Amino acid sequence: MRWSFTVGRVFGITLRLHVTFLLLLGLVGYAGFVETGPRGAAWALSLVCSIFTCIVLHELGHSVVAQQLGVQVKSITLLPIGGVAALRSFPENPWHEIAITLAGPMVNAGIALMLLPITGWPSHVFYVSMPYDAAGLLGSIVKANIALFAFNFIPAFPMDGGRLLRAMLALTLSYRRATVIAATVGQGLAILFMIAGLTTSIWLTMIGVFIFLGAGGEERMVQTRSLLRDLEVQEVMSRDFAALSPTDTVSRGLAMVYQTGQDDFPVMEGSQFLGLVTRTGMLEAANNAGADVPVAEVMDATPPAVVPWMDLSRVYEGMMTEGPSSVPVVQDGHLIGLLTLDNISRFLLVRSGLKSSRRPQSRRDTSGRMPAPPPLISTGPPVAVPPPHAESSPPPGRA
Repeated sequence: MRWSFTVGRVFGITLRLHVTFLLLLGLVGYAGFVETGPRGAAWALSLVCSIFTCIVLHELGHSVVAQQLGVQVKSITLLPIGGVAALRSFPENPWHEIAITLAGPMVNAGIALMLLPITGWPSHVFYVSMPYDAAGLLGSIVKANIALFAFNFIPAFPMDGGRLLRAMLALTLSYRRATVIAATVGQGLAILFMIAGLTTSIWLTMIGVFIFLGAGGEERMVQTRSLLRDLEVQEVMSRDFAALSPTDTVSRGLAMVYQTGQDDFPVMEGSQFLGLVTRTGMLEAANNAGADVPVAEVMDATPPAVVPWMDLSRVYEGMMTEGPSSVPVVQDGHLIGLLTLDNISRFLLVRSGLKSSRRPQSRRDTSGRMPAPPPLISTGPPVAVPPPHAESSPPPGRA
């Protein structure tokens, strides 16, 4: 996630802090200082840090169980609104999703149960007051964990309750249908939150807006995965793309961006694939070192690559969580294509605009095997474009 930095690693999971969280600490510390001076600022910051530590433990609960079930977790990012775990893939086994979902709130319940013998049951469960001593701090931590436990069971995305509802529905319904129902329930609750917030608290309205947008986003994500399911990378990748040589300058690469419509370019030396250079990398190099820098000094020599028969939905999830906008497609050590987010977006645009009865069928045969892709014209790797027409020649810079 942009504007975040790494603060540590736990169980192989990177912990990241978003810069806006530092703004929250500043605001809370200032409010405490205004109220009771330096002592108030110290206790206010202690409370916020304690609550967000519990939120990190909540996310680690999800993440550790996910890892045990074979779902890789890239990172946990701490935001002012809570924690966000970035999964490299998403569980579609309902029982796995139930286990992963329950793990987070159970951590909060465990923290509260451990502290209750010390603090006793709080008088106002959902009102977290500013502490002025250790006893008050522990009491506020108990209240916060009870509130987190209860709040996360609201049956609405992106809270755990929405995912739990979806997983339970998916035991008898399709994953996509279960998501649609869960998202609809969540958006209905969000509207009630927003209406209630108009007469009670602006915070309730903001929570309603957050839930409404989160539910819609979850539904769109699952719809996208459904459209990409049963497709392989080679069905969507581009075989016609521009390439740069290692001696080409950054200025030429940037000119190719607007001449070809590409953002990222394979760097080729003859038939050898050397790496990938991105628009962002070239702009950074041009601003810092000048536009005459060779792209060989800017390229990523070990970009993440995929094979043509990989599942497209999984590759797409990786691109969305890992961040690369283009992925080289390599077969037998030779570059045969380039998969970009633009390729996938255009496919989704076309596919979603077709009527169900007219959607193109996957090229898989009835046995479930993928027929061989169309033959490439030329035997010398890498082949990235079809042969030129007789009346024209390929544009400069094409691989």
